[in-house]
Amino acid sequence: MLALRLFLALIGILLVISLLGYAINRDPRWLRLAGLGFKGGVALVVLLMLIYVTERLILVL
Repeated sequence: MLALRLFLALIGILLVISLLGYAINRDPRWLRLAGLGFKGGVALVVLLMLIYVTERLILVL
């Protein structure tokens, strides 16, 4: 669980760096990297929420 949160923090850092790189260079490759980072971040958030819901369901049952 901690590893997923660390990956989420690293993806957030990657997003900030890639958007700053695009602001400086205006190279579209930075936006592609930001898009991939955003998709990865959303996937990790969904995974964390699924784990949370599963834990809550197990506690209820």
